[in-house]
This record gives sequence, structure tokens and C-alpha cells, in this order.
Amino acid sequence: MSESKAENPYITARHDEPEMAAQERNRAWWQALPMTYEGWDKSDRTTTREVATKKFLEGNPWLDRQFFTRFAGKRVLEIGCGSGAASCLFAEGGAKVTSIDLTPAAVEMTRQNSAGLDVEVFEMDAEAQQFPDATFDYVFSWGVLHHSSNADKAFAEVRRVLKPGGSGLLMVYNRLSLRYYLKGLKWLVLRGRMFRGDSFASVQRFFTDGYYHRHFTPREFQLALRGLNVTRISISHMAHRMIPGTPAWLDRFLKRKYGWLLIAEFTRP
Repeated sequence: MSESKAENPYITARHDEPEMAAQERNRAWWQALPMTYEGWDKSDRTTTREVATKKFLEGNPWLDRQFFTRFAGKRVLEIGCGSGAASCLFAEGGAKVTSIDLTPAAVEMTRQNSAGLDVEVFEMDAEAQQFPDATFDYVFSWGVLHHSSNADKAFAEVRRVLKPGGSGLLMVYNRLSLRYYLKGLKWLVLRGRMFRGDSFASVQRFFTDGYYHRHFTPREFQLALRGLNVTRISISHMAHRMIPGTPAWLDRFLKRKYGWLLIAEFTRP
């Protein structure tokens, strides 16, 4: 089966020109489809602070407003701010927030949505941050660094800019999730991509956001955060049912064991 760009927003946003540098391809994808928690087929990606934070919290039940109130007076860095939902929540809780994103579209949305709050926003590559060593008390990135062209460089920058004794939270995609394999099988078998040389990793481009979308096992994630003291790794999922029609108790169990969101909490020694 051919997959025309008109049929699939994930493919429409891809720029596979060989002359483009790796991170420029990444930038182009996210400039075309900024993260606003709207459906990916929605062409108007603009949003307001109220709508962005509502969708962010409703879609990610592992987080709640109370989480963002623990950082009053702290210097917080958000890597990959998108529409600014998390940055606004941190600032509303009393934190002094610095937000970075790879794209002008996200920077402009976050500046607009955080107007009147203590939020500074910069267009910046997570792999090469322009901050001095040991700048921030807390580093937060929700579903971003797995999209980097070189996630290891981005993780190293997290360690570098975090103060000794500081802490943080990163969320990446879980390769041991039901979503990874069920959706992968759909594309490999039912849509015949296995006969065109595709694998579980490569078919992600048809249904997963971003030009790059690396998935980690919990063990791989722990190893990638070497130099940091990982205090907890949790597994979660978005609010909707993982498998339609499953009872609530089973859905909760599946999300805890095989959810798509892999969350690491850590400190810097």
C-alpha cells in the first residue's frame, strides 16, 4: 500500500532531503506540526494558555496541577516547551522558568501563552544548550528528548546544566509498550510494510509524532542517564484506553506495566 502525504500528517511533515542536516529535518517537522495536544490532522495549531494546559493535564494523568506547585522559588528549565503548557504551570506555581524549543513556532506560542508569567523563552537546540554549567535547580522534559537527532547529546546537556543536588524529570517513549508492538504489527502485517523492508522501528514514522522517535526500554533509559542518580522509573500512558473496550481495572494494569510513557526522576550528585 502506498502512503501518500495527503493521507498522513506524520508523513506530510517529513523532509527527507539528503542535503538537510539531521537536526534541521527535526526542526522542519516540528515547525510544520507544533505540539499543542490538538489532533495531528488539525492544520491550525495555535492555542491559548487555558486550552493548552487543560489538554496537557487531561491527556497525561500521571501529572496534575499539584505536581507543578513544588518548585516555588526554584530555577526550572523546560526542554521542548511546545505551546508552553508545562512552563505556564511551573510559573503559576511560583517557579522562575526558562523554556527552550527547537522551533520558532513553539517559541512564539509559548511567549504568547506565558505573557505575564515569570517565563523566559529561547529558540535553542537541546543538544547544544547555551547555558553555563550548573544553572538550574530542576530540569523537566515531557516527551521531547526521544525526538532529538542525538538523544545522548541531549541527556548529557541535562546533566551539565543541572546544579549538583538539583533534580529533574524526563519522559520518553517505552519500547516495551503495547502501543509500540500492536500498532507496529498493524503496519507491518495488515498494511504489508514488512514486505517492503520495514521493521517495528521504521514503521513508527507512519503513526508516531516527530521526524525522530527513539524508543527506550527501562534499562536503556537508565543507562542513557549515566552520571545522574535515577531515583525512580515509572511507566504510564495517555488518558484514553490502551485497548478500546477493556474494563477500567485492566486498562489501569496495562498502563502501569506496558504503557507508552517511560518516566525517569533523578538527581545530580
